[in-house]
Amino acid sequence: MFISFLVLGASPSRAALQTPQEFVGGAIGADRELLDWGSISAYMQHIADESDRVHLETLGKSTLGRDFQLMVISDADGLRRRDEHREQVRRLYAVNELTEEGARKIAAGGRAIVALSLGLHSTEVGASQVSLEMVHRLATAEDAVTRAIRESLIVLIVPSMNPDGLDIIVDWYRQTVGTAAEGSRPPWLYHHYAGHDNNRDGFFNNLAETALWSKVLYHDWMPQMILDEHQMGNSGPRLFLPPFDDPLSPSVHPLVYAQLSAAGQQAVSDLTGLGHTGIATSTTFTGEWPGSVRSTGFWHNMLGILSEVASARLATPLYFPPGSLNGTGRGLPEYERRANFLQPWPGGWWRLRNIMDLELDLTWSFLKWAASHSEDLLFNFYQMNRDAVAMGQTTAPFGFAIGMSQHDGGAAYRLVELLRAGGVEVAQRDGAFELQGRTYATGAFIVSAAQPFRPFLLEMLDSPAYPMVSDGDEVIRPYDVTAWRLPDLLGVDVHALKLPLGKVRLAPVDVAPRRPLVVPGGDRLRLPGSDNASYAAINVFLEQGADLRRIVAGPGIGDFVVRGASGVEGTLRQTGAVATDVDGTPDDMVRLSLPRIGLYAPWGGSMDEGWTRLVLDRYGFAHNRLRNEQLKSNKAGDGEKLRRAHDVIVFASIGANTLRQGTQNEGPVKVHDAVWEKKYRGGLGGPETGVRLREFVEAGGTIVGFNQSTSWLVESLGLPARVALEGLDRAQFYAPGTLVRARVDAKHPLAWGMPRETAVYFSHGRGFHPIAWPQRSAVPLRYAQDDVRIAGFLQGADQLQGLPAMLDIPLGKGHVVLFGFNPQRRGQTESTFKLLFNAILRSAMGDAR
Repeated sequence: MFISFLVLGASPSRAALQTPQEFVGGAIGADRELLDWGSISAYMQHIADESDRVHLETLGKSTLGRDFQLMVISDADGLRRRDEHREQVRRLYAVNELTEEGARKIAAGGRAIVALSLGLHSTEVGASQVSLEMVHRLATAEDAVTRAIRESLIVLIVPSMNPDGLDIIVDWYRQTVGTAAEGSRPPWLYHHYAGHDNNRDGFFNNLAETALWSKVLYHDWMPQMILDEHQMGNSGPRLFLPPFDDPLSPSVHPLVYAQLSAAGQQAVSDLTGLGHTGIATSTTFTGEWPGSVRSTGFWHNMLGILSEVASARLATPLYFPPGSLNGTGRGLPEYERRANFLQPWPGGWWRLRNIMDLELDLTWSFLKWAASHSEDLLFNFYQMNRDAVAMGQTTAPFGFAIGMSQHDGGAAYRLVELLRAGGVEVAQRDGAFELQGRTYATGAFIVSAAQPFRPFLLEMLDSPAYPMVSDGDEVIRPYDVTAWRLPDLLGVDVHALKLPLGKVRLAPVDVAPRRPLVVPGGDRLRLPGSDNASYAAINVFLEQGADLRRIVAGPGIGDFVVRGASGVEGTLRQTGAVATDVDGTPDDMVRLSLPRIGLYAPWGGSMDEGWTRLVLDRYGFAHNRLRNEQLKSNKAGDGEKLRRAHDVIVFASIGANTLRQGTQNEGPVKVHDAVWEKKYRGGLGGPETGVRLREFVEAGGTIVGFNQSTSWLVESLGLPARVALEGLDRAQFYAPGTLVRARVDAKHPLAWGMPRETAVYFSHGRGFHPIAWPQRSAVPLRYAQDDVRIAGFLQGADQLQGLPAMLDIPLGKGHVVLFGFNPQRRGQTESTFKLLFNAILRSAMGDAR
C-alpha cells in the first residue's frame, strides 16, 4: 500500500518540485493501489507551493467537511494576469457593453478558460488518481503541445468533485483487498446523501460540491469548455466521446453541439494515432438533459464534454477473453466496426493504469484542441451570448414575472436563489406596479429573457416539450429524466411576458434576496402550514420544548400555533419562516410533540434514502437509520417494542426484491462478481417481517412508503389496496421522469397547507386501487383525470389518469401512507415536501387542546 499522508508528512521539501511518484513514495496506478484524498490534496498543495504556474484555491468544504480544491494552471504570465483574463471573459459575457470588433480583439489576445471536473463518481477512481500526473505535466513539461496549452489557456482542475466519496471508496477497497469483496463498491452510498446521483444536481445545487462548482462555472470563471471525466461499464467499448446521441435540445445554441463534435472527433483521431482502440461516439449518452455538472453548461453557451472510460474493478484488473465484449444498444447494437466505432478493442487485461493512461491522453487531446482554438472558443462564447440577448429582445417570452402572492410565501425567494446560482440575471422593482395586464405587489421579481444565459432561463422556467425523436418506428427512449421545470418543482406561479419589457426601470439582484424578516411582539405565534419554512421553524421550537399546536379545522387549517418559544428572531432568520401574533384563540387545535422518526436504510445503499436524509436534515427532522436487523423479526411483540421507540418509519423508494432479499434477488449479494460479508447481505424478508410492522402500525405507529417500496408494503403487511401500473410494458406506459398534474384534498391531514392542485414528479411510479377492508382508505391526492402531463416524456397517459396518487390506510390505532411517487425526489420536489412532513407530524399529534 502507499504510505499514508500522515506518515509521509505535510511539509514536502521546497528544494525542488517532486514528481507524483517521488511524493507518494511509489508508482501511481499500480494494481490494487489507490491514493486517498489526503495524499492527493497534499500533492496539490506541494506543487502549488513550488511552481509559479500553479495556483491552489480552497473553494469551501465538502458535505462532510473536507477541503474542496481548485487548481488554476497556466504559464507564469497567465497566472499573474488570471484576474485580467477572467475579466475579459466577463466582457464577452456582457455583450451589451461590447462591440463585435471589441469582442474579436479580446478573443485574439485573450485566453480561453477550460475547466476539468474529475472523480465526481468516486467508484470511477481513474481521473482523481491521475490528477497528480495531469497537474505535474502541465506545470513542468516543455513539449510543444504542453507549452501551447499553458500559453493559450487558463486551465481549472478540480482533482476530486467528491473528496468524501473518494475516501469512502479507498477505505473500503483497502479493507477488502485479498477478500471475496475485493473490487466491490461499499455496502453504503459513496456520497453522504446522493451516492451516484450527485451527477443529477447540476441545475438545483442541493449538494455542497455542486454549489461550489456552479459558482466557478457561472459566476467566478465562466469557462468556455468543461471536461467532465467519468468511467462506465466494462463489458463494451473502452471509451465514449462526443458527438452525443439524439435527441438534442432545441434550446441549446447549435455552436455548442458543433464545437463539441469537432473537439470529440479530433480526440478520436489523436487517440487512435496513439494506439488506443475501442473508442465509441454517438451512442448511449444524449444531449438534451440539463441535470449533470457538465451538461448544464450547454444552456450557458459552454461546451460540456463528457468522457466515459471503461472501468476495472476499482484498482483490481479484469480480463476479457476475445469475443466476450458487447455493443451498447442504441447507436452500437453489436460490438463490431462501424462509423462511430472505428477500431474495436480485441480484449485482454484491463487495469487502472490503462484507465489512467487513457484519461491522460484524452485530456491532452482536448486541451490541445482548446489551445489551438482559443480565439474561436472566446469569440463563439461572445456570439452565443449575443444571439441569446438578441433572441430575448425579439421573441416571446420576453421575460418572466414572479409575484409575491404565492401559496408558499417563501417559494418565490427560493426560485430566485436557484436562478441566481445558475447565473441568471434577476431584477426587482420598488413598490407595487402593473405590467402587461397584471398588478404586482412590492418586491416582485422580473427576469428579462434578453440575457446571455437565456437558454438556461427558458429551460428552467418555460414548459418545454421533450424532443421526441424516432428511430424507425419507435420513439428513442430518454437517457435520464425529462422534466425539470422549476416553477412546478417549487410550486411557484410564474407569468411569462408575451410583450417586450420596454423601458421598465429595474434594479439588478446581485445576491439572492432573503424573505423580509418580521418578528412578532407577542408570546403566541402563528406560522402558516402552507410554507415549507414553517416546518423547519417548528422543529427548532419543538427541540426547545415550546408548546406547539396545530389547527385542525376551520380557517387556517394546518397552521401552527407556538407559545413559549425562545430565540424567535434567530429561528425565523435562520429558517426563512414568517410568523404573526395570534389573533384570538383558534378553535380545534391538537398538540404536537417531537416525532421520533426511523428511516430504513438497506445494505448496498439507496440513493432515494440518501435524498430523504438530505430533506429531513435540511428541515430539522431528527431521525435515526434502521437496518435489517432492527426491523426483521418473527417474534410476537416486537412490533409493539418498535412502536415504543418510533412514531413513524419511512421507506424511501426501494424495489420490492431489494426489500425482500437484498441487493440481488437470491443468493449472496454480488457486486461486480465480488461478495460482501454476510452481515451486509439479505433484506427484510416478507410476510414475517410484515406481521411485526403491522403490529407497529396497529399500536399507533405510522409507516410511510414511497413509489417502489409500496409494492412490498402492500404485499408484506397485507394492506387493503392494489398497486397499479406494475407489469405494463414500455409501449403501454412509460414515464421516466415526468411532471404530472394531481388534484389535492386540502382538508385531509396529509395535505394540510397544500394547494388544490399540485405538480407531482413521476419517475417509474405507481397508482393505487384501494379496497374497502376493514375501513375505507382515504385518497389525499389523485392524478388528474385529464391534461395530466405538465412537462417531460409520458407515454400511455390514459393509464395514469384519475388514479389515486396517495393512499392513507388506517390500521388499528395507526396509519400506512403510500405515495405512488417520490415526494422528495432528489431533494428537488419542494412543492410536495409538505405531504411527507404532514405524514411525519401526524404521527406525533396528541389529543385536542
